[in-house]
Amino acid sequence: MEDDVDNGLAGRSLYAFGDSIVYGHVYPRSFADLVAEQENMTLTKFARNGATIGADPHASGGQIRAQVEDAPDLAPDFVLFDGGTNDAQSIFRDRAYDVGTYADELQRTLHTMKRKWPTARFLYVAAHRLGSRDWDTQVTLREVTLRACRQWDVAIADVFGETLFDTRDDSQRAKYTFDDLVDGFPGTDGSGTHPNMAGMSEFYVPAVSARLQHIALL
Repeated sequence: MEDDVDNGLAGRSLYAFGDSIVYGHVYPRSFADLVAEQENMTLTKFARNGATIGADPHASGGQIRAQVEDAPDLAPDFVLFDGGTNDAQSIFRDRAYDVGTYADELQRTLHTMKRKWPTARFLYVAAHRLGSRDWDTQVTLREVTLRACRQWDVAIADVFGETLFDTRDDSQRAKYTFDDLVDGFPGTDGSGTHPNMAGMSEFYVPAVSARLQHIALL
């Protein structure tokens, strides 16, 4: 039976860092929870809404590096994280810092992760194409981030580049994202940023599970 196949994830521990896409926005469950449940992993989630890679005094979630620093020293088997979504706003809209500062802070974040948990396997989740962010800024931050991940031997679950999830398409924005809860669950017709259950299940979970399974076997 397929359920009996060991994909290297069952029973393993997973730490998850990042912003509201990893946390779940106003819903306590995100794609990270869905992946952990599907793969029978033990998830500890440190992500915070509004978190950034760079230091923006006006961002509500603080820096992702601080999440890492505050996490237990006990190494997990896997570390999952995102970043850049709120940085795109901090850079383009708020002019809080520039791309060079983002790149420097990303290097510090990756160094902190790798130094703290040298035995863990790392996965960066590149969020979907966002209609709610300046496009050129998204693309620039993506290039910087993917280059840094390759430098630090961090695997990439590329929802941006390897799925069709694109909320510049208004029909996708309405169908797959939410801002508010309806009867306790993510609704629809969101801003384009936060994936609802359909967005998570259709795009995020397959991409993230596949990459975790791949790096588990390396």
